[in-house]
Amino acid sequence: MYERFAGKTVVLTREPADNAELASRIGDRAARIVELPCVRTEPLNDTSALAAELAALREDDWLVVTSRHGAEAVAPWGQPRAAVAAIGAATAERLRAYGVRVAFQPSASSGAALARELPRTSGVVLLARSDRALSDLPRVLRERGFTVREVVAYRTVAEASGDVAAVRALLASGEPVAILFHSPSAVVGMLAAIEAVLVARASIHVFGPATLRAVREALGAAADVSLIEEEAAHVAHR
Repeated sequence: MYERFAGKTVVLTREPADNAELASRIGDRAARIVELPCVRTEPLNDTSALAAELAALREDDWLVVTSRHGAEAVAPWGQPRAAVAAIGAATAERLRAYGVRVAFQPSASSGAALARELPRTSGVVLLARSDRALSDLPRVLRERGFTVREVVAYRTVAEASGDVAAVRALLASGEPVAILFHSPSAVVGMLAAIEAVLVARASIHVFGPATLRAVREALGAAADVSLIEEEAAHVAHR
């Protein structure tokens, strides 16, 4: 997947801590890496609903944690009675750093892989995720016969931070640029800060069909957009 970035300036739109491994791999081929976080996370003001859902878990249930932010949100309550599933190595590592045992990780670091592969139990699956989490994961789990509950573990804010003016100038320069989006929220955050006509000058690479739809709806069919397939993208989902 990385050859597509050869000679281009690559704009990464997640928080820097989420970009480290991906940036190191792309950096061998890209002209340079520019980071412009387009989403940020915030803790909940009221964690009572989260606490209640975690306390209600039983031994035959699953707690699914989909990001390092989710790991940080659930960690203060310690090891749950349920088995814990984590999407991505960084999520699992963060949980283990807090002393939480991880019983399952899918073969690829994506919600689609977890939805397909999560071992069946007689209990419920609790998804502890962002307030902007997509509906694909619970939908597929329900189609497989799981009883799914969802609880907001943290908030995601679609907002660009960093040197927006520099990225705007880069896009206006005519230099070959690639932008990576991992979520519809990141698309919203960038387009709130930089005009769509400039963003559309870049080659855009997205993770997941929902992000692909968000870009096409925002920029139109003429935009140069490609979907990074799950098998090639596992390192990018943290």
